[in-house]
Amino acid sequence: MKKSMFALVLVSIASSAFAADFSRLSTLKAADLRAKAEAVAVPVPAAPAPVVVPASVPQDVINRFNQVKNDIWRLESDTTWVRSDLDRLESTARRIAQTNSADPFFQNDLQRMSWDIGRYNTSAQNLGMNVKNLLNLAEKDQELNRIARDIDMDARSLLNRVQFDIENSTQRLEWAVRSAKPELIGYNAQWTAMDISRNGRDFSWKVRDISYDAQSLVSKTQP
Repeated sequence: MKKSMFALVLVSIASSAFAADFSRLSTLKAADLRAKAEAVAVPVPAAPAPVVVPASVPQDVINRFNQVKNDIWRLESDTTWVRSDLDRLESTARRIAQTNSADPFFQNDLQRMSWDIGRYNTSAQNLGMNVKNLLNLAEKDQELNRIARDIDMDARSLLNRVQFDIENSTQRLEWAVRSAKPELIGYNAQWTAMDISRNGRDFSWKVRDISYDAQSLVSKTQP
Protein backbone atom coordinates (compact mmCIF):
# COMPACT_ATOMS: atom_id res chain seq x y z
CA MET A 1 0.00 0.00 0.00
CA LYS A 2 2.76 2.41 0.89
CA LYS A 3 4.49 1.57 -2.38
CA SER A 4 1.36 2.37 -4.31
CA MET A 5 0.96 5.69 -2.56
CA PHE A 6 4.59 6.49 -3.18
CA ALA A 7 4.29 5.68 -6.89
CA LEU A 8 1.22 7.88 -7.15
CA VAL A 9 3.10 10.78 -5.60
CA LEU A 10 5.98 10.33 -8.05
CA VAL A 11 3.61 10.33 -10.98
CA SER A 12 1.98 13.51 -9.71
CA ILE A 13 5.30 15.23 -9.24
CA ALA A 14 6.45 14.19 -12.71
CA SER A 15 3.21 15.43 -14.27
CA SER A 16 3.55 18.78 -12.55
CA ALA A 17 7.13 19.13 -13.67
CA PHE A 18 6.22 18.21 -17.24
CA ALA A 19 3.37 20.71 -17.25
CA ALA A 20 5.65 23.43 -15.92
CA ASP A 21 8.29 22.67 -18.52
CA PHE A 22 5.67 22.68 -21.28
CA SER A 23 4.32 26.01 -20.05
CA ARG A 24 7.80 27.52 -20.03
CA LEU A 25 8.46 26.08 -23.48
CA SER A 26 5.25 27.57 -24.81
CA THR A 27 6.15 30.93 -23.26
CA LEU A 28 9.62 30.84 -24.76
CA LYS A 29 8.27 29.92 -28.18
CA ALA A 30 5.70 32.72 -28.08
CA ALA A 31 8.33 35.23 -26.99
CA ASP A 32 10.69 34.00 -29.67
CA LEU A 33 7.98 34.31 -32.33
CA ARG A 34 7.16 37.85 -31.24
CA ALA A 35 10.84 38.80 -31.35
CA LYS A 36 11.20 37.38 -34.81
CA ALA A 37 8.05 39.14 -35.98
CA GLU A 38 9.34 42.45 -34.64
CA ALA A 39 12.70 41.81 -36.30
CA VAL A 40 11.10 41.50 -39.72
CA ALA A 41 11.52 44.87 -41.53
CA VAL A 42 8.24 46.63 -42.19
CA PRO A 43 8.15 47.80 -45.81
CA VAL A 44 8.24 51.61 -46.04
CA PRO A 45 5.91 53.10 -48.68
CA ALA A 46 7.71 54.77 -51.55
CA ALA A 47 8.09 58.53 -51.29
CA PRO A 48 5.71 60.46 -53.54
CA ALA A 49 7.17 61.83 -56.72
CA PRO A 50 8.39 65.41 -56.26
CA VAL A 51 6.03 68.08 -57.58
CA VAL A 52 7.64 69.95 -60.43
CA VAL A 53 7.10 73.67 -59.85
CA PRO A 54 7.34 75.70 -63.04
CA ALA A 55 10.11 78.25 -63.08
CA SER A 56 9.02 81.70 -62.04
CA VAL A 57 8.88 84.51 -64.55
CA PRO A 58 12.28 86.17 -64.95
CA GLN A 59 12.65 89.35 -62.96
CA ASP A 60 13.62 91.39 -66.01
CA VAL A 61 10.25 90.53 -67.61
CA ILE A 62 8.42 91.68 -64.47
CA ASN A 63 10.50 94.86 -64.49
CA ARG A 64 9.56 95.58 -68.11
CA PHE A 65 5.88 95.12 -67.30
CA ASN A 66 6.20 97.51 -64.36
CA GLN A 67 8.09 100.04 -66.47
CA VAL A 68 5.32 100.14 -69.07
CA LYS A 69 2.71 100.45 -66.32
CA ASN A 70 4.58 103.41 -64.81
CA ASP A 71 5.02 105.08 -68.20
CA ILE A 72 1.30 104.86 -69.00
CA TRP A 73 0.39 106.16 -65.55
CA ARG A 74 2.84 109.05 -65.97
CA LEU A 75 1.43 110.00 -69.37
CA GLU A 76 -2.10 109.79 -68.00
CA SER A 77 -1.11 112.07 -65.11
CA ASP A 78 0.70 114.55 -67.37
CA THR A 79 -2.38 115.07 -69.54
CA THR A 80 -4.72 116.02 -66.68
CA TRP A 81 -4.20 119.74 -67.37
CA VAL A 82 -4.24 119.63 -71.21
CA ARG A 83 -7.99 120.06 -71.68
CA SER A 84 -8.12 123.14 -69.45
CA ASP A 85 -5.21 124.74 -71.34
CA LEU A 86 -6.81 123.94 -74.69
CA ASP A 87 -10.10 125.43 -73.51
CA ARG A 88 -8.28 128.54 -72.33
CA LEU A 89 -6.62 128.95 -75.73
CA GLU A 90 -9.97 128.47 -77.46
CA SER A 91 -11.55 131.13 -75.24
CA THR A 92 -8.72 133.55 -76.08
CA ALA A 93 -9.08 132.88 -79.80
CA ARG A 94 -12.81 133.56 -79.66
CA ARG A 95 -12.24 136.74 -77.71
CA ILE A 96 -9.75 137.93 -80.36
CA ALA A 97 -12.29 137.17 -83.09
CA GLN A 98 -15.16 138.88 -81.27
CA THR A 99 -13.30 142.01 -80.08
CA ASN A 100 -11.00 142.43 -83.08
CA SER A 101 -8.10 142.93 -80.67
CA ALA A 102 -4.84 141.00 -80.71
CA ASP A 103 -3.29 139.15 -77.77
CA PRO A 104 0.52 139.41 -77.69
CA PHE A 105 0.91 136.11 -75.80
CA PHE A 106 -1.48 133.98 -77.81
CA GLN A 107 0.87 132.78 -80.56
CA ASN A 108 3.55 131.75 -78.05
CA ASP A 109 1.00 129.88 -75.92
CA LEU A 110 -0.41 128.22 -79.04
CA GLN A 111 3.06 127.13 -80.19
CA ARG A 112 3.84 125.72 -76.74
CA MET A 113 0.65 123.69 -76.86
CA SER A 114 1.63 122.36 -80.28
CA TRP A 115 4.95 121.15 -78.89
CA ASP A 116 3.23 119.50 -75.92
CA ILE A 117 0.67 117.66 -78.03
CA GLY A 118 3.41 116.52 -80.40
CA ARG A 119 5.47 115.28 -77.46
CA TYR A 120 2.52 113.36 -76.05
CA ASN A 121 1.87 111.90 -79.47
CA THR A 122 5.46 110.65 -79.63
CA SER A 123 5.23 109.23 -76.11
CA ALA A 124 2.08 107.35 -77.05
CA GLN A 125 3.82 105.93 -80.11
CA ASN A 126 6.72 104.66 -78.00
CA LEU A 127 4.35 103.25 -75.40
CA GLY A 128 2.40 101.44 -78.08
CA MET A 129 5.58 99.72 -79.26
CA ASN A 130 6.49 98.77 -75.70
CA VAL A 131 3.07 97.25 -75.03
CA LYS A 132 3.34 95.20 -78.23
CA ASN A 133 6.74 93.98 -77.06
CA LEU A 134 5.15 92.86 -73.79
CA LEU A 135 2.70 90.75 -75.78
CA ASN A 136 5.70 88.80 -77.13
CA LEU A 137 7.03 88.28 -73.59
CA ALA A 138 3.69 87.55 -71.92
CA GLU A 139 2.96 84.19 -70.33
CA LYS A 140 0.28 82.91 -67.99
CA ASP A 141 1.38 84.13 -64.59
CA GLN A 142 -0.44 85.63 -61.62
CA GLU A 143 2.02 88.48 -61.05
CA LEU A 144 2.18 89.43 -64.72
CA ASN A 145 -1.60 89.32 -64.90
CA ARG A 146 -1.88 91.67 -61.92
CA ILE A 147 0.44 94.20 -63.60
CA ALA A 148 -1.35 93.75 -66.92
CA ARG A 149 -4.65 94.64 -65.26
CA ASP A 150 -3.10 97.83 -63.90
CA ILE A 151 -1.82 98.64 -67.39
CA ASP A 152 -5.29 98.05 -68.81
CA MET A 153 -6.94 100.27 -66.20
CA ASP A 154 -4.53 103.18 -66.78
CA ALA A 155 -4.77 102.77 -70.56
CA ARG A 156 -8.58 102.96 -70.38
CA SER A 157 -8.39 106.08 -68.25
CA LEU A 158 -5.91 107.68 -70.66
CA LEU A 159 -8.10 106.77 -73.65
CA ASN A 160 -11.17 108.37 -72.08
CA ARG A 161 -9.28 111.60 -71.46
CA VAL A 162 -7.66 111.77 -74.88
CA GLN A 163 -10.68 110.66 -76.89
CA PHE A 164 -13.41 112.66 -75.18
CA ASP A 165 -11.48 115.65 -73.82
CA ILE A 166 -8.25 116.37 -75.65
CA GLU A 167 -9.23 115.38 -79.19
CA ASN A 168 -12.48 117.35 -79.06
CA SER A 169 -10.78 120.35 -77.48
CA THR A 170 -8.10 120.48 -80.17
CA GLN A 171 -10.81 120.45 -82.84
CA ARG A 172 -12.71 123.32 -81.19
CA LEU A 173 -9.48 125.27 -80.84
CA GLU A 174 -8.81 124.97 -84.57
CA TRP A 175 -12.31 126.24 -85.38
CA ALA A 176 -11.91 129.18 -83.00
CA VAL A 177 -8.55 130.17 -84.51
CA ARG A 178 -9.96 129.96 -88.03
CA SER A 179 -12.76 132.34 -87.06
CA ALA A 180 -10.32 135.15 -86.22
CA LYS A 181 -8.56 137.47 -88.67
CA PRO A 182 -5.01 136.31 -89.45
CA GLU A 183 -3.57 139.80 -88.88
CA LEU A 184 -5.00 139.75 -85.33
CA ILE A 185 -4.51 136.17 -84.26
CA GLY A 186 -1.26 135.62 -86.17
CA TYR A 187 -0.52 134.43 -89.67
CA ASN A 188 0.97 131.16 -88.43
CA ALA A 189 -1.72 130.56 -85.84
CA GLN A 190 -4.04 128.71 -88.22
CA TRP A 191 -1.28 126.32 -89.30
CA THR A 192 -0.28 125.75 -85.69
CA ALA A 193 -3.89 125.09 -84.69
CA MET A 194 -4.20 122.61 -87.54
CA ASP A 195 -1.08 120.79 -86.31
CA ILE A 196 -2.52 120.66 -82.80
CA SER A 197 -5.79 119.22 -84.09
CA ARG A 198 -4.02 116.65 -86.26
CA ASN A 199 -1.73 115.57 -83.43
CA GLY A 200 -4.75 115.35 -81.15
CA ARG A 201 -6.40 112.88 -83.51
CA ASP A 202 -3.19 110.88 -83.89
CA PHE A 203 -2.74 110.88 -80.14
CA SER A 204 -6.24 109.48 -79.74
CA TRP A 205 -5.65 106.70 -82.28
CA LYS A 206 -2.37 105.66 -80.70
CA VAL A 207 -3.85 105.54 -77.22
CA ARG A 208 -6.78 103.51 -78.57
CA ASP A 209 -4.29 100.94 -79.92
CA ILE A 210 -2.55 100.88 -76.54
CA SER A 211 -5.84 100.18 -74.82
CA TYR A 212 -6.68 97.32 -77.21
CA ASP A 213 -3.24 95.76 -76.73
CA ALA A 214 -3.51 96.15 -72.95
CA GLN A 215 -6.75 94.14 -73.02
CA SER A 216 -4.99 91.43 -75.02
CA LEU A 217 -2.16 91.51 -72.48
CA VAL A 218 -4.60 90.79 -69.66
CA SER A 219 -6.05 87.86 -71.56
CA LYS A 220 -2.65 86.44 -72.49
CA THR A 221 -1.33 86.51 -68.90
CA GLN A 222 -4.49 85.11 -67.29
CA PRO A 223 -3.39 81.98 -65.33
